[in-house]
Amino acid sequence: MYCKLRRLDLLRKAQLADCELHVAYVDNSRKRCCRQFRCHKQMLISASQEFERLINAPEFELNKRVILVEDASPDAYEALLLYVYTYEIYSAITVEMCAELIHLANRYDIPDFIDTYINKLATQDWPIGTVLKIFQLANDFNRPSIMQLVGEKIVPVATQVLSDNSFLGLNLSQLKALMIILKSLGSIPEQQLLCALKKYQKCNKLNYGNMACFQQFVGVVNIFGDMMFEADGTLSVNDNATAVDSV
Repeated sequence: MYCKLRRLDLLRKAQLADCELHVAYVDNSRKRCCRQFRCHKQMLISASQEFERLINAPEFELNKRVILVEDASPDAYEALLLYVYTYEIYSAITVEMCAELIHLANRYDIPDFIDTYINKLATQDWPIGTVLKIFQLANDFNRPSIMQLVGEKIVPVATQVLSDNSFLGLNLSQLKALMIILKSLGSIPEQQLLCALKKYQKCNKLNYGNMACFQQFVGVVNIFGDMMFEADGTLSVNDNATAVDSV
């Protein structure tokens, strides 16, 4: 523990710092700003080959040992640096930061960083929109541990999402993520999920008149295999008045 606190002190007080990380961002007034972190080359190099590449690049010395980034917020980079120095998540993290942190973990190839972060969030309440966004990111970056946790998070709200019709307001990417999760869990019969999809199609007017969105919708439906569509483009599913309302 003493070693961790000492490294934490090195970062926060910038003792013996020999490089800087500058994180560019746009504030609430749309003014371009930059937050600076004074760091230590060896700590960054020991954590990531990408940091090593940036430090060994000619631009590093030309820029007076400054690494300039703008692909995530200063808070996200602070969380990453704290982990690099201590292997702990010290900053005030929220589930809304997950997209940025997954990106940083992937960019700098530090997979244990995001696993530690997710474990910190396990006890928090996750809004359905955030759950689906995190699932998409975890799927894109092949993070099975996150996908498993997302599945656990969505079980308590899955019935409510369908029964109160809030799923009708999801975009098609979110809808696809939801259906992948619910199909894999097997907690709701596929017939009921298909009825929900038909209801979504009708509510959002996804037909041949909007071909681009219609094709995306077909991609969602194909999660359940090759499904039939009526002549007007409507999903061919036997209507069951209680299929969705009684989920």
